[in-house]
Amino acid sequence: MLVNFFTPRLCRAAQVASLRELSAIQSEEINLACLKRPIQEEIVQYATILIEHNFKGIHAVVRRDSVKAVVSEQLDNHQWYLTGKCFLTDDVTRLTTAFMDIIKEDVVQLHLKVVSDDACSKFHTDRYDLRLLCTYIGKGTEWVEDAYVNRAKLMNGENHQIIKNEFKIQHMQPFEVGVLKGEGSSKNKNKGIVHRSPPVSHAGEKRLLLRLDY
Repeated sequence: MLVNFFTPRLCRAAQVASLRELSAIQSEEINLACLKRPIQEEIVQYATILIEHNFKGIHAVVRRDSVKAVVSEQLDNHQWYLTGKCFLTDDVTRLTTAFMDIIKEDVVQLHLKVVSDDACSKFHTDRYDLRLLCTYIGKGTEWVEDAYVNRAKLMNGENHQIIKNEFKIQHMQPFEVGVLKGEGSSKNKNKGIVHRSPPVSHAGEKRLLLRLDY
């Protein structure tokens, strides 16, 4: 009997219990680390106001010692609910700092934006090393474990060809934090988590999404 010793080991997702434990993403066999968190109603109310007032988003390179000031300043034009603004600023700062601890860097690219289109609705992997996602309001990121993915179809296939079993598609919940492994370096080739943004345009839905890139 011949054994194929070159079959790549499948990566898996890890559910963790704290922001610190999101560092599990650094493990070779983990391509998604998730932390479920309770919903903060103050942030939900403020996020709803931002969406209703056509929030243009924050897109900035931030440093560890300036992230809170940058976020607070960018939100200064949206002061209808100051308690919610403070809660959101503190949470974005907390998540950004935790992400910097994971990547052992003091600078990241930060995006806090309203998503209302289906621009990333095809399942894919991305060309980055690590990315943190948190949806504050609306549908969360969809992802699929490696066992149910046909990676050979990622480049040119449709979603029904990429995903072997649509019932295995999983969804991040509002306020859940996910650190996703990409394929930005050669060591992560074929290890990036397969995911997509949930389709929302057909229902006229909007999401407030935090994205940190490294």
